[in-house]
Amino acid sequence: MKALRKTAILIAATFTIGGGMTAIPAAPAQAKTRYVWIAPAYGTKYHYKKHCRGLNHAGRLKHVTLKWAKHHHYKLCKWG
Repeated sequence: MKALRKTAILIAATFTIGGGMTAIPAAPAQAKTRYVWIAPAYGTKYHYKKHCRGLNHAGRLKHVTLKWAKHHHYKLCKWG
């Protein structure tokens, strides 16, 4: 009976001190940055594809993040 009690105390002490089951911290989730195309001289629409038909007459294209485009009041192109 004494051996069982000593074993139980030893196991309890091991787990409370942290030598037993330790929690592995989860890796932080990272969001993917989405990039879009805009034509700064031609309106306020953003496009997911560089060759979108909404960009046919654009002289100069700029590659920006979706967050930046939305912050500067760009809206999604009607062609998608």
